[in-house]
Amino acid sequence: MINKSISYRLSIYVSFAVIIVFIAFNSVFYVFERRLIKENIENQAIGESLKIIRQVEKLVVSTREVTSNISDQIIYYGMHNDADIFLNPLVDRYPYINAIHVNIDSSVTNLNNHNFFSYREDSKIWFNRSNKSYYDCEMEKEMVEQVLKQNSDGWTEPFRCSEDGPVVVSYIAHIQIPDGENETLTKVGEVICELSLLELSDSINAVKIGDNNKGYAFLVSQNGDFITHPNKDWILNRNLLNLSDGVYDKNEINIKEIIANQSTGIVIAYSEFIDYQKSWVYYTPIKETGWLLVFVLPYNELFQPLYIMLLKLLFLSVIGILIIYFAITLITNKLVEPLSTVTTQLKKFSNLSGRSTINTLNEVKLISESLDYIKGWYKDYQASQYKEKKKSIRQLQDLEQASEIQQSLVRTNFSSFSEDSGIDLFAIYRPANIVSGDLFDYFFKDEDNIVFTIGDVSGKGVPAAIFMSIAQTIIKGNATVKRAKNIVKKASSEIYTNNQHQFFLTLFVGVLNVKTGVLNYCNAAHTSTLILKQNKEIIELNKSDGLPLGLYPDKEYSDRKIQIEKGDIIILFTDGITELLDNDKKFLGIDNFIQFIVDTKFGSVKELVIELEKKIDEFRGEAKQIDDITLFAIQY
Repeated sequence: MINKSISYRLSIYVSFAVIIVFIAFNSVFYVFERRLIKENIENQAIGESLKIIRQVEKLVVSTREVTSNISDQIIYYGMHNDADIFLNPLVDRYPYINAIHVNIDSSVTNLNNHNFFSYREDSKIWFNRSNKSYYDCEMEKEMVEQVLKQNSDGWTEPFRCSEDGPVVVSYIAHIQIPDGENETLTKVGEVICELSLLELSDSINAVKIGDNNKGYAFLVSQNGDFITHPNKDWILNRNLLNLSDGVYDKNEINIKEIIANQSTGIVIAYSEFIDYQKSWVYYTPIKETGWLLVFVLPYNELFQPLYIMLLKLLFLSVIGILIIYFAITLITNKLVEPLSTVTTQLKKFSNLSGRSTINTLNEVKLISESLDYIKGWYKDYQASQYKEKKKSIRQLQDLEQASEIQQSLVRTNFSSFSEDSGIDLFAIYRPANIVSGDLFDYFFKDEDNIVFTIGDVSGKGVPAAIFMSIAQTIIKGNATVKRAKNIVKKASSEIYTNNQHQFFLTLFVGVLNVKTGVLNYCNAAHTSTLILKQNKEIIELNKSDGLPLGLYPDKEYSDRKIQIEKGDIIILFTDGITELLDNDKKFLGIDNFIQFIVDTKFGSVKELVIELEKKIDEFRGEAKQIDDITLFAIQY
């Protein structure tokens, strides 16, 4: 080698270095792509699982709420012989509900019949009434009795009445009535609502994972039974706990523990459905029902695109190495004379960062070391760019998912409030960023009283948005009492118990009696609430009745009452409106906002809110919205 020409030696050395670079690059590429493919498949499975979980929860939550609503009202309709008018439209409205059974104890008087049965058959809705309980089959009766023994509302295990019948699961809600002067609730019967899993099974079977769509998904019940599967013969005939030893290692994978702990994870198994191929298996629980959602993808399909791409890269690398070798040989033969100039430029480039330690005068060695340095710098730069890009994509995905979840909690359908309810309302909800810390809600706690709330969480971003969602749920869950101050006190104590990050919440709670017009309200350090009279007079409810929620346990609150007249409009808002800045950095303020209200011409609450939104936007101009905006108006 020493006796060879410098061009020959340089060609050999550089080609050898290029081979190392290609090998290193392909190795790094293989490792990163392998990891990326697994993460992409996992993300795809997680995304599909979220869709399925949302669909399952939509079905079970709707069924549970329908059952609970029936248990609250069925005695009234039974006494008026209108049970069919009540039950049949519910079965017709929810296509996934097969049937509704109502069994009322004979101790309840003033009923001509104590048992009602509304069911779907041959695309028609049928109804029976009698004084004897009716079940589709003994299996259903057995499943219902198991839940009734628990003495609380709940779901049965999935079952079907015939071998070719649909798989169903029933929710049982007890019928309770007040007993005596103490008004303690006594159970006098139950409502059974059958939920068909046919539509859900078709949706899950349509899910495909992987580039070749050979993956599949299925659902498992709490006791391990298959309740959906591409092979319909396996449904309720196969159990995850009783699969053969060749499917998974029972010493390493504890299925009972996975189901009991409601855990999420990834394991390697050998699916019998695809001829015992080695498979990647992802599982995740459905919290609402305790079921387990399982995704299966053949292992060879998982990495097949990577192997094909790697072979292409190896082929291109060999071609590239040959081209480089001949090109370098040709070039070095012509450029040996100005070699010193090239080495000088390379040395300058290598010293740009101030970290180079090249001190040799050997031109060939200097070139080699300079190339190695450039190679390392480029690899570091490429890895850094990859990590930053990956991190940004994940953060954006997380924020978009958080926004979708939060928007699903915000009630924007105001059409359910008709003139018969005595209430007309409308609201706008505009987060400053992707997620918001504002909350508002409204609901009838009984036939006479509507509860409405508006609040603002301290802090920004996803943590504040999560805290807002938790707080909204807690407030609604405690809105069972009649006094606004008691609602706020109970909610504050519960929020304080769950507040690990020291957030706090300003809140206004109002309880309006739609028959008398009396408004009972509590303002926990929130912005003022305005009442717009028909003569354009503004009454400002600006006195605070206590500290923000979540700061102290067992904090006392006061509340107030005010008479609301027919046509009066209650206007609630967050400080994102009054603290809005225009192009000159000036605040809108409460006085300007009140003037906007007085100057606005409108025919309905919706027109009022929309016109106020336009005026607010005109005031802001091109300035950026820096805080969440919520505007909520209720007309009595």
